[in-house]
Amino acid sequence: MTRSDEGPERSEIPNNWDVIRDTVVEGDDGDAPEAEAVFEGSACPPKINLLAASWADAVVVLAVCTAALLCLNAAGHQENLIALPWAATLGLVWWTAAAAILVTIRQGTPGMLLAGVHFSGRIAPRRVGAVVVAAALSSVLVGLPGLLGARLSPLALAGGSALESVPVD
Repeated sequence: MTRSDEGPERSEIPNNWDVIRDTVVEGDDGDAPEAEAVFEGSACPPKINLLAASWADAVVVLAVCTAALLCLNAAGHQENLIALPWAATLGLVWWTAAAAILVTIRQGTPGMLLAGVHFSGRIAPRRVGAVVVAAALSSVLVGLPGLLGARLSPLALAGGSALESVPVD
């Protein structure tokens, strides 16, 4: 069967036929309310969310660094400035491991997920390292590569997958 042989019945099937919807509650007058239009495809995330993803990645590193310094201070070590490089390295190593795991499982770095952005599809294992490096560089550059938009973002290019907003229930 070719495309020209398809009848009008074929064109009446909606693209979202396989989406499970909540049951429709009948109104007081017995009429069922109109079905809401189902959002087809995720929208490209706004540029501010791409900037926020990079900022959030930097904040995650700083949060682990700060927590390590506070734990040292609570343990009675008063020379926190000497431990600063160690704590910063700990934060960076923790972020790198968390980013690699989250990119593999949840399709986004910690900052991306906090900002409501993720990849549209699974990231190939051989691309995970490139995504983590691109996210780290974007964070060091204070998110400026996010101004390129979701399609031209270094994260999207490194991951080989489009960036999209995380669906909200």
